[in-house]
Amino acid sequence: MRYLIDGYNLIYAMGMLRKRAGPTGLLKARRGLLGLLRGAYGEDASQVTVVFDARGAPAGAVEEEDYEGIHVRYAVHQEQADDLIESLIQHHSAPRQLTVVSDDHRLQQAARRRQCMAVGCGDYIDWLARHRQERKRRSPEGETKPEHVSEHETERWLQEFRDLADDPALKEVFDPFDFEQGEDRPRQ
Repeated sequence: MRYLIDGYNLIYAMGMLRKRAGPTGLLKARRGLLGLLRGAYGEDASQVTVVFDARGAPAGAVEEEDYEGIHVRYAVHQEQADDLIESLIQHHSAPRQLTVVSDDHRLQQAARRRQCMAVGCGDYIDWLARHRQERKRRSPEGETKPEHVSEHETERWLQEFRDLADDPALKEVFDPFDFEQGEDRPRQ
């Protein structure tokens, strides 16, 4: 683990959730964040651990899971994610190599006490945008983007994000597209 991220803290800082959200909204926000991180880190995704409060965890959630290489933890046995993050900081074997991402002052202080890098969410979001651009520029010349996505892949992504078009918080994102009622695909 090289990056330890306060999941909901970053989600709110990114504007992915603005108000209280039900389980579906939290699930969408978690998936959105994890997908963004997976895209940004690529093969280095295993260096990332994201911690979420258990109260917003999926029903029957386990304490740990893997999301396409990203290590995901739910604070199942703690009252808050902050408690679990602080414990992970305290027990990390190489704290100087750990970057803690959170705006929470308690977590930033815990990170500094162990000589970890503490980064606020705003700075991390800026770094993440630069990092994604650098990864795009460094991609091998022989590696090209496929002309078309397979039908299977298209269906997989449509199923994954099928409820997003109906989410009021994302309305402005989908307004430019003309979705027909009851259909999963935009009109061409």
